[in-house]
Amino acid sequence: MPWRGPEYEGEFPSLGWQLLEWWAEYLPNPRDDSAPLIFTDDQARSLIEWHALDPLTGRHIYRRGASRRSKGIGKSPVRAADAIAALAGPIVFDGWDAYGEPVGRPLGTKAGDPDPWVQIAAVSEDQTENTYGALYAFLTANDGHAADELRIDVGLTRCFLRDRKGRLEPVTASAGSREGQPITYGVMDETHLWTPRNGGVRLARTIRRNAAKMGGRTYETTNSFVPGEESVAEGTHKSFEKGTAGVYYDAVEAPQVKEEDPDEVLKAALKVAYGDAYWVDLDRLVADIRDPETPWEDACRFFFNWNVDDRHKAVEKKLWDDRNHGEAPPAGTRIGVGFDGSISDDCTALVGCYLNEGVPTWFEIKVWQRPKDATRTWRIPRSEVQDEVRETFAYWDVGLMLCDPAKWQTEIEGWAEEFGEDRVVFFDTNQPVRMSRACDRFLVVMAEGSFAQDGSPVLSAQVLAMHKRKVRVRDDEEDGRTKYVFVKGPDKAKIDAGIGAVLALEAVATMPALEVAEPWVAYA
Repeated sequence: MPWRGPEYEGEFPSLGWQLLEWWAEYLPNPRDDSAPLIFTDDQARSLIEWHALDPLTGRHIYRRGASRRSKGIGKSPVRAADAIAALAGPIVFDGWDAYGEPVGRPLGTKAGDPDPWVQIAAVSEDQTENTYGALYAFLTANDGHAADELRIDVGLTRCFLRDRKGRLEPVTASAGSREGQPITYGVMDETHLWTPRNGGVRLARTIRRNAAKMGGRTYETTNSFVPGEESVAEGTHKSFEKGTAGVYYDAVEAPQVKEEDPDEVLKAALKVAYGDAYWVDLDRLVADIRDPETPWEDACRFFFNWNVDDRHKAVEKKLWDDRNHGEAPPAGTRIGVGFDGSISDDCTALVGCYLNEGVPTWFEIKVWQRPKDATRTWRIPRSEVQDEVRETFAYWDVGLMLCDPAKWQTEIEGWAEEFGEDRVVFFDTNQPVRMSRACDRFLVVMAEGSFAQDGSPVLSAQVLAMHKRKVRVRDDEEDGRTKYVFVKGPDKAKIDAGIGAVLALEAVATMPALEVAEPWVAYA
């Protein structure tokens, strides 16, 4: 018989109801191993919606989904339970019972089924621990009772079904090594951190393709993303906003409040975002928000669940403008040079820096920008750039030139051969450890305020367009200070000359010191 039909407006068939009973039967409560896993009303609602079925065909309504919720609300345990169900639970529609309710069965229990293959993916091993750690705890609690009941062999790095084929594993490998794997369910953890730069966008597309060919599904967990970062989480949000078919999106935001609002106003807003997550201490969150070490933008993203830009201006306009008394040095002056190149859209910048009585002084050597009336075929004049570099080395004593190799590797290699490999050096600005150190040096100079610049309109505009973004690097613990790299702001204004200035300062600070010859003395 078909589905019984809605008993109230908006009702739909879902395997979620059966799964809620299944989870309560087999899995323990993460806060009390002796109690069954009972989800909150909010969590149950989301799971029922995610497992919604077409009332005519019994097919899943959603092929991919995402939960963008506040930090600490319990995203990982929910996804861990769902992943266990994808391996061994009743997640396949198997018809309607005598009451017109949908009935599910485990994947791989009928001829023609693929073997269940579940992956919990992230861009780092630490991230996979969020969901896989919760999953491991579910299955090993009470001396492994759940694992025994579900016939699952549990390991620290993967799980297997004991009586039939089926596997579940955390993965962090590159997208290329994942291509073609016949997965039936994929959990993608913390996708606000999955960006084009770290390969996360490519990995997400690979996992989705792999699941699609098996008729499988994927689900993301994420905190609020940074608009403009082009993360996987941002892409999914845009897909949902466009009304893309088959995309489920679970997000609850706090109502808008201001940093200066009273504590009770902040707490009331947090109550909306966290709903019935009774384990979250809202007073403690308010205290953390009030902590001077918590940027307001972080509180907005992680606690209030708003998509806000956490980029801050790297340089104050007044500070920079007030120091426009510098100028290009005379011929023969020892300088550092920063080079940031492009092909057509971004600028190509050649920026110099030297110490004038110990004071760092920046000056524009040359910046090539795309003309406003340029045709689609316009390109940076590479031969002109080559000539300018040669003139730079001929006119000044270039102690070190640091070059971002993107799109200019061949030319940079040629300059290194011509002027010396110790004077022309690659500097990949996409390497966060090295770049954060260079940006840190730049920020220290800005904080001290002892510098000068030549007043170049292009250099000034692109330095002032730089925004700083926090990065996690291994040496964060060296001095306890937060590390940053410089990125474009929300307006996408060009920053190539600004990056050139950062590289030029780094060149001045790290270039070899001039050897001072011993004075010649005549002896009688």
